[in-house]
Amino acid sequence: MKSKLIIFCVIISLFTACEKEHTEVIAKDSYIQYFQANIAGKPINIEGPIATNRDIFHGSWTILGNSDGTSNEMYTVNVKVPKDVLNTTISSILRFQIFDIKAREYLINSKNAFQKDFSTHVYLVTELGTSASKTFTTTESKTAIKISISKYEKPKDGSVPFVGGNLNGVLYNTR
Repeated sequence: MKSKLIIFCVIISLFTACEKEHTEVIAKDSYIQYFQANIAGKPINIEGPIATNRDIFHGSWTILGNSDGTSNEMYTVNVKVPKDVLNTTISSILRFQIFDIKAREYLINSKNAFQKDFSTHVYLVTELGTSASKTFTTTESKTAIKISISKYEKPKDGSVPFVGGNLNGVLYNTR
């Protein structure tokens, strides 16, 4: 009986000695994205981890290979402008895209560049999908919109680059 008790105690001590301590790993977001603007005199501020607010604000990075073995990088930003900002019945869409993106200044004044897939452009669409829809973009006859890319850094892990900059200018109705 004494040996059974000793064996039982040894087995219990083995099970308790082998118990693994649970450590809680807190996932850390890789970076915070943010968009701050003043549209029609009203401020828009969107901020959050990359995984949130994707329907309101998101950027996409694309590498385009050329036939000569070189490549160009393109960065596109889409922002849903709340309907109260422009007094519309549905949210508007602001989109700007930089083709061959680098940390530098871009002056945009083409009125139809937004109709091309691989171009640098800016446009805003109100009432999208309705008969009242309007498109606002740049034009050759007015002052160019300036996009200044002040930060364009690629993380060591090869993921989406960190992009920072400013956009300043006026968009005009294309109709």
